[in-house]
Amino acid sequence: MSGFGVTTKRAFSLTEYNLARISYRDTAKLNAYSNAYTKLMNKRQATLLKDLNQHRAAKYQAAKASLSTALINQDTNALDAASVDATLTLVEDFLTSHGLTAVREQSTTANPVLVADLNETAPSAPLILLGHLDTVFSVGTAKQRPGVIDGERLTGPGSNDMKPGAVMAIATLLALKEANYQAHPVRLILVTDEEILHKNAPTKETIARLSKGAVAGFNFESADPDNGVVTGRKGGAIVDLTVTGIAAHSGKEPEKGRSAVLELAHQIIKAEALTDQAAGKLVNCGLVSGGTSENIIPDHAHTGIAVRFTTKQQGDELLAALQEQAAHPTAAGTTVEMKVATKIDSMDTLPGTAALLEKLQASARLLHQPVPHGKQTGGASDAGVLTAHNIPTLCGLGIMGGGAHTAHKYGLVSSMFDRAALVATTIAHLD
Repeated sequence: MSGFGVTTKRAFSLTEYNLARISYRDTAKLNAYSNAYTKLMNKRQATLLKDLNQHRAAKYQAAKASLSTALINQDTNALDAASVDATLTLVEDFLTSHGLTAVREQSTTANPVLVADLNETAPSAPLILLGHLDTVFSVGTAKQRPGVIDGERLTGPGSNDMKPGAVMAIATLLALKEANYQAHPVRLILVTDEEILHKNAPTKETIARLSKGAVAGFNFESADPDNGVVTGRKGGAIVDLTVTGIAAHSGKEPEKGRSAVLELAHQIIKAEALTDQAAGKLVNCGLVSGGTSENIIPDHAHTGIAVRFTTKQQGDELLAALQEQAAHPTAAGTTVEMKVATKIDSMDTLPGTAALLEKLQASARLLHQPVPHGKQTGGASDAGVLTAHNIPTLCGLGIMGGGAHTAHKYGLVSSMFDRAALVATTIAHLD
């Protein structure tokens, strides 16, 4: 024996150590402590990972495509309990057939949330795979436009946003299970009312509870075909402003009236003045109603407001400003009630987001995939729930494609397999 070394127990589980145990002819004459040996091992690691992922992709490609098409052919409208139940049953059966147990988180005031766990007893902090199963399409659409795979393109309701993404999250969990991954607990969370912004439902609170203590999140919302990964998203809220005045005949007794419409006009002007598009803040009073007749001073008026914001702080400030102006009406004798009908948190770019993106990019290089770039986008997603609880998260990891929320939506099939392998590899290399 010409020498010895001291190392930690953890080193014996590292990929490089196990690769070194594989005998290659061109390593026989190399010093195991030399740079040349290290470079060769890195090359071997990249080749082995590529071969393993190609094998897994081929093994599960048919199953993924089949499940995606089956889900697309199953309507899933968040407001239709029967279609939601049928979709959840389909996913549960698939998970069970692959050795995983799915649990429905039930609520009397919200649609069920489906949860599946891997390594749930592991002592380290958990990782979250997130997605949604519902679509914007009404029941019957799947029968009219069933899922079709034509070469590279997958079409049908939900083929872009985001049934293939849900399948990719499932495939990632299965790939980790097959690889005997044990470093972290991994939790799959699939919701069924995202497209209605969890309106009047505690789904966001359920996601937050199920993700408590997580150190990273991966949301499989659909992606643009530019190989981007979302590191920040705007948040949004729907706000109702209802003004109450005093009705009176505008000809006989106008002095007795207090115009709700007049006050609403003041409220709208002040609300829209909060817009600062350069800073990413938008207040749009998109729905307006009030009064009953031209010759009656109106005693009621209403506006529905869309609020958009780039950060959680901006969102809090905008809603506080709307609440403040509602508490101090301009027209005497009127009252204003403000109600936040629903709110989706912005997906903030946290201090750990850049490091998570770098790990994903490093995994792309290992797999010889094009390296994805980080990007900001406007549409809200449930990734905002994770970042609101200080969980670094990457979003837009789902199928690449276009036409979201339209009859022309499509997904690119190959991106399903590439991106599922990318996320699984990234998780396998997290500390």
